Amino acid sequence: MQLTIQAVNFSIKSKLKLFISKRIDKYEHYYGKILSTDLYMKLEKSAHSRGKQVEIKVKIPGDTLMVKKESNTFEEAIDAASKAVERLLIRCKEKQLRSYQNGV
Repeated sequence: MQLTIQAVNFSIKSKLKLFISKRIDKYEHYYGKILSTDLYMKLEKSAHSRGKQVEIKVKIPGDTLMVKKESNTFEEAIDAASKAVERLLIRCKEKQLRSYQNGV
């Protein structure tokens, strides 16, 4: 699986990169045919926003899953987005298994 990390308006520290790679590596457990994962992090400086935005795009055969989350810290936003992606991957895997069992 190919992982691409992009940061807008700031630079990523190695500790955050390690945290991201640990979370993203778990996706293979839920769905084994992941083609690539793109993670975009954005630092917003406005009164209406919490400040840290994370967007995760996971490309699987035949589909692209995308989740956006926002939080006070990047770790919280990455955690929330990763949990949402994991749920989507489980749902896709279950759908794939049902269609296989039904002979479609």
